Amino acid sequence: MLKKVLLLAVVLVFAAGLTGCSVRTYKVTKDRVDQDLVMGNKGYLKGKAPAITEDRKTTRDIQAVEVELGFPAKTKKSKAAETKKPCNKGVATEEKVEVPVIEPIVEPIESPIQQYVVQKGDTLQKISQKFYGTTKKWNKIYEFNKDALKAPDKIYPGQTINIPKE
Repeated sequence: MLKKVLLLAVVLVFAAGLTGCSVRTYKVTKDRVDQDLVMGNKGYLKGKAPAITEDRKTTRDIQAVEVELGFPAKTKKSKAAETKKPCNKGVATEEKVEVPVIEPIVEPIESPIQQYVVQKGDTLQKISQKFYGTTKKWNKIYEFNKDALKAPDKIYPGQTINIPKE
């Protein structure tokens, strides 16, 4: 198993050297939650578990491998950047790349609510006829304005109500 891991590491390092990519390996220490035997049956299915006298490791070390591909991106470069190699085999250099500026398209957003000032002689049915083309949707207007209206028949001239758009 160790030979396979070493062989894989050698192949990755060799491939990285050819393509100009970088490979990083580092050790990570993680907790071993499987070794906490204070609670539960201590790994035994039945019967009483014997007392554990040996100290168990509470952490484990794993080897992490990160591969950073170094293939050059297809971007428009300035003349100063064209003279440098796209992949620099782990040496940090500054590369100037021109990035096009994209202007956002802003469209006006219509409000889903329209305000209406109640006129003399208006009822919720008449307002429904004006906005929806039918008197049957008066209840929709009333439910939407329940906090401002005491009752469906209690609307007054000059009062502002909100009409939900369809």
